[in-house]
Amino acid sequence: MNMEPSVDNQSTFGSELLSGLLGAAVSLACLLPPLLHLVTGPLGPFIGGFVAANRGKPGPRGRVVIALTIGTAVTSIVGIVAFSLVSLAGRSQLPSWFPASGTLATILAGVWIYSTALSAGGTALSGAFSRREKEQPS
Repeated sequence: MNMEPSVDNQSTFGSELLSGLLGAAVSLACLLPPLLHLVTGPLGPFIGGFVAANRGKPGPRGRVVIALTIGTAVTSIVGIVAFSLVSLAGRSQLPSWFPASGTLATILAGVWIYSTALSAGGTALSGAFSRREKEQPS
């Protein structure tokens, strides 16, 4: 059994990056529905990775690119929101529970690890489903 992807089904880096951005949008959209966001919000990167990998049917490199793109995009958005709060409000006007800059960097690193790992799980599950579909006789 040949595990190499066929030439006509190979994805390009650009399409993998676009799929990753789509996955990040899906991940963030999971926060929007009232009541459901308590469940879909934490699982958003997983769902986004699954949807993105289903769109592009990438190979192993593509799944890594998608997961890294989702993790970086989600972390960037969280970082932009935190930076905006610090810039607009000033340190003295922020709530007492708002983290210091060193702690904020650690939190952002944790967000990146979490969202990248979950989106990698979603892309891996999508890849497993696509391999199963290829193996089943029509």
